[in-house]
Amino acid sequence: MPFYSRLRKSFAAGSAEEVTRKRTIAGLRRLRTALAEHFPRESDRMTTVRIGTWNIREFGNTTHGGRDSYEPLYYMAEIISNFDIAAIQEVRDDMREFLQLRQILGPDWDYIATDVTDHGAGNSERMVFLFNRNRVRFRNIAGELTLPDGKKVLASFGERIRLENGIKLKLPDGVDLSGIYAATSEAKDSGAITLAEDVEIPLPAGSSLALPEGSALAVTKGTKVTRPADTRGKVNIDVPVGTVDGKRFRLRFPGEALDESFKQFARTPFMVSFQAGWMKIDLATVHIFFGNNEDAKLLAQRRREIARLTEALGERAEREMESDPDNPVLTAVLGDFNIISAEHETMKALEDHGFEVPEAIRAIPGSNVPQDKAYDQIAFWQPKRDRGYVRVDVRGAGVFDFYDHVYRLDQRDMYQPERSEGSYKMWRTYKMSDHLPMWIELSSDFSDAYLDACDATQPTE
Repeated sequence: MPFYSRLRKSFAAGSAEEVTRKRTIAGLRRLRTALAEHFPRESDRMTTVRIGTWNIREFGNTTHGGRDSYEPLYYMAEIISNFDIAAIQEVRDDMREFLQLRQILGPDWDYIATDVTDHGAGNSERMVFLFNRNRVRFRNIAGELTLPDGKKVLASFGERIRLENGIKLKLPDGVDLSGIYAATSEAKDSGAITLAEDVEIPLPAGSSLALPEGSALAVTKGTKVTRPADTRGKVNIDVPVGTVDGKRFRLRFPGEALDESFKQFARTPFMVSFQAGWMKIDLATVHIFFGNNEDAKLLAQRRREIARLTEALGERAEREMESDPDNPVLTAVLGDFNIISAEHETMKALEDHGFEVPEAIRAIPGSNVPQDKAYDQIAFWQPKRDRGYVRVDVRGAGVFDFYDHVYRLDQRDMYQPERSEGSYKMWRTYKMSDHLPMWIELSSDFSDAYLDACDATQPTE
């Protein structure tokens, strides 16, 4: 159970500190009652493992003051304490809020985290697994998933070239591309506007690139050529005069001319191996590239990331099964996939390469606050495959809507009376989250099946 040590000391009646203390106590009581009703009462927790996934919005950032009091952290701890393993996304480079949460959860809880993803699409986020050491064991296997050459996530909307270090775009004489364009932007407190996504301006015919010294024309490997008579180590190359194009040719730029932010995942998936009772399970947590739900090119990029993920994880699981057919380890992927709906192409990409979303998870209408988007998911690789005594046996699943109990709409005057209802709804997502925690409970005791398998073993001669 979490430790709420800061609630013990009272303050002067009517003071801000006392108002927060009393409000937090009341909120925790509502949460505890609701959580006890939410999770299956018939579950024998000695024979199951409960796994949760939660994208906690900008966890560690300072938007709207961040988690500027213990109140939201106490609520988070109360929720997470109902899981045995919790995959957390959007933990930022500043981990102070997260470490406060872990301290509140108590000494039985530990964590494993990645480093932050540095490039822009990764948003300086890290992946974290929190786990209760009294319930599960870390099997000392962890790693980040990267893609090999030939299977990288190439941008569905084309690769970008950096216009710097001598590479320049030349426009036809008299062309001025300045103007007003549709864009997604973020307003900062200073009043300045920052682009949240690229703005793409179509180029007119006749535009060209000026290349710096050190550039080269590459004739691709496998091209058929001839050798000069009586000459070794050299070949004849035919280069078109004027315009050079075609699959035989590539441009070699000096330095880091290509923007390769989409060659790997926007945020590197993180895989950790756990054991709960008889169950050994490899869990990979992800936060897939979002972009924009209305932009077909960015949506295609999201689908491509999900497909590359399931392909890589499926091939890995298949290799392990081939090397050890009796391998009892389950493989699952969970986290924020930014999936639109159960019928959308993004869900189809998740269920490629042997992965399946259990019906109990598919039946959930949504994990965002309005519960109309299937952003968060949990999927298992070949769950019906014969693994001896181990199997995927779902005992329960769901999402928990904490806004029915804390930071409620009818508490707006208590928290932010000057804000409109819409503004308050946004504000509270930076205290808790814009995602609801999703969970699944699995059987972890296969003693009877193991004994049956042992009994079926034929005696040696």
